[in-house]
Amino acid sequence: MSKLTAQGSSLISTMAINDNKAGMEGLNKEKINQIIFEASKGSKFFENEQKKEEQLNQKILEQQILISSLSSAMLFHGLKEADELIEKLKACQDLSHTIVHVDMDAFYAAVEMRDDPRLKDKPMAVGGMSMLSTSNYIARKYGVRAAMPGFIALKLCPNLVLVEPNFTKYTAVSQEIREIFAQYDPNFSPMSLDEAYLDLTEHLIYRRGSSNLCRIFLLRLKTDNSSIVVNDLECTCDLNAVLRPSVINLEELKINSVSSENLQEYLNSLDFSNFNLPKDCQVCNKKLPPFSLKLYDTTVEDAVLEMRNRIEQRTFLTASAGIAPNTMLAKVCSDRNKPNGQFQIHPDVQEIEEFMKNLPIRKISGIGKVTEKLLGSLNISLCSDLYKQRALLYHAFSSLTFQYFMKITLGMGSTSLEKDEERKSLSTERTFAEISDPAQLYEKCAELCQHLAKDLNEEQLMGKTVSLKIKTISFEIKTRSHTLQCYTNDEKIIFNAAKQLLKVEIDSVKQSLLRLRLMGVRMSKLVPQASNQVSIVSLFHQSNRLTSTANRTNTHNFNIQKTDFDEKDFSTSINILEANDPVLESTMTTRHSQKSLFQKTQSPQKKSIESGMKNSIMKFVSKSERCSDKIANNCYVESNIKVENNNNLRNLDCENSSSTSLKLQSNSKSNFSNATMQNVSQATLISSVESKQKTFIRCPVCGQQKFDWPLDQLNQHMDLCLSRKTIKTILQDDKNSNKRGAVQVENDDSLPSVPKRKKTQIAVDSYFK
Repeated sequence: MSKLTAQGSSLISTMAINDNKAGMEGLNKEKINQIIFEASKGSKFFENEQKKEEQLNQKILEQQILISSLSSAMLFHGLKEADELIEKLKACQDLSHTIVHVDMDAFYAAVEMRDDPRLKDKPMAVGGMSMLSTSNYIARKYGVRAAMPGFIALKLCPNLVLVEPNFTKYTAVSQEIREIFAQYDPNFSPMSLDEAYLDLTEHLIYRRGSSNLCRIFLLRLKTDNSSIVVNDLECTCDLNAVLRPSVINLEELKINSVSSENLQEYLNSLDFSNFNLPKDCQVCNKKLPPFSLKLYDTTVEDAVLEMRNRIEQRTFLTASAGIAPNTMLAKVCSDRNKPNGQFQIHPDVQEIEEFMKNLPIRKISGIGKVTEKLLGSLNISLCSDLYKQRALLYHAFSSLTFQYFMKITLGMGSTSLEKDEERKSLSTERTFAEISDPAQLYEKCAELCQHLAKDLNEEQLMGKTVSLKIKTISFEIKTRSHTLQCYTNDEKIIFNAAKQLLKVEIDSVKQSLLRLRLMGVRMSKLVPQASNQVSIVSLFHQSNRLTSTANRTNTHNFNIQKTDFDEKDFSTSINILEANDPVLESTMTTRHSQKSLFQKTQSPQKKSIESGMKNSIMKFVSKSERCSDKIANNCYVESNIKVENNNNLRNLDCENSSSTSLKLQSNSKSNFSNATMQNVSQATLISSVESKQKTFIRCPVCGQQKFDWPLDQLNQHMDLCLSRKTIKTILQDDKNSNKRGAVQVENDDSLPSVPKRKKTQIAVDSYFK
């Protein structure tokens, strides 16, 4: 048996139980690892872990060969580079923010135990035989935890109760929690349904100037084991929503004779049964339960305690929190006093260094089992060991990874939270029992797309690239993606795109069935929902001249109306292109003045030339319309497919997929203050939002400058500038066509001379073909 144990330990190092999670302290790791080994031996999961283990061991061997080849001079150089980097990092360390990480305690399991009190005293987990989402703290004492297959969990705890997940219910509870988060930080960053980062820096400033009444909240009575008393005959609504306004307006609380130090004692002495307060809840019509009042201080500790208590009062669920100067430390702190606790690291360099000294590297978010084993081969198990072995780390890892390790030694992390407009992608995925029936796979894909579309609409985001992630029963992971022709958050369009990707995978294994255990859908290249674009094609269709308006905002709405093309419409379109463009402004002003002179001397031949140019424009418009119709009818046409470990890209041409359309993006400094566009495409032009740290960015084509110009908007602007120059060239070429052909225009001394172009003339048909 000892031989088997030794062999098993070498085979399942990445499968070994992680006891760094809250509620799993003091476990018999050797016994649990042996059970995991025996339960998983011979399964697809075990075979996949064996392959990963072999790859990891090979990587460790290569790393050791590299380390052994390092000379003393190379180690000294690595030490010098590490010390210089550390000094630079210390110089830019930011301790001015107050970041809070809030993590709900065993969230999915807690929701199920709340709704079914029979589960409270039993080991239970949410999930199925294939994978668990979470477990309660009773089950964790047996080694049962999230991301563990259910059949292994039952071997560890035979009495384990498995509950099917209900994500609709979890999402609804999460929304209630987020409403409370938003009152402390409107720009909080949710990481999942049960955790989020908040920056309370500004809230604390407001808090210090607030009155005591703003910091008084209602608390339900608790039992001896610190759980809220719940009676089926009493109201279970949020008392701070239904009753607090009436309590705060009591005359007994509007007194100035009680000092802040004695106010809590005064609140405890009040008997609310004698006051004129509602007896029944106006929402559920049930009897209101007894309560007490608590005054919270202006400190960050009390602010976080207040937030956690309000969450518990509303959802009957507990939350833990970490308070620190950055996100990395806050995440570690939130796990320190779980469940239902909080921990703070003050913004002090010495306190941070002391905290990091004996912290296991596995506690750091971003360091998993693989990195832990790689570092373990270098005798690194604590964060302080990263500093001691910094010379070796400099040579053994990439520059970015090495910099990350040095930041950990200093306790440094991000101080800026990801906002919705900064988010790069949004995704949803599910693990399930094996599915091989194509109809069921498509049904699961549709379900995921529905959830993703809902999340996008709630976040008011639109995306352009749809990705499909699948995991087979042999634990092989594949990712396919393609980019849509337009930004969207429409469920049908997302599903059609994901369905095409899934179909490719199903068709690729026609000889056998595609057997999956996980599927996910992601939308990337996100933009705010209101930030739509209008194509240059639609500019040729407007039928109304620009009309002046008295009040002007940064948002312009347009509707499309197709009319016959005439010279006025084209001139109006050019005026739109010229808006706020200093390069085109002088050129086009000259063109307008020339036009007034040409009107008197224009010959029939010249009219024929201009008529030909308009026909060329109409051909381009007609062709673009056909391509645009293809986009509208088949927005999910696949433009490229990216497969993991496969760099082959399949590109479809314009005729088979969609038109290459030129997009017009309004910028925040467009000079549209006295004009409004009507009856052009249903789209909106939104001015870009300037960030806190502003930087000038200049367009290399027209020279226009903007603060913190987003890269995607800059690219679109440059495309537009290039198309402007093309249109200007076309106009100039048509005006000078008399110099290229037999048709002569009458000489007029009042006309400014135009230098002859040396480059080959570009016709509209050939340019837009």
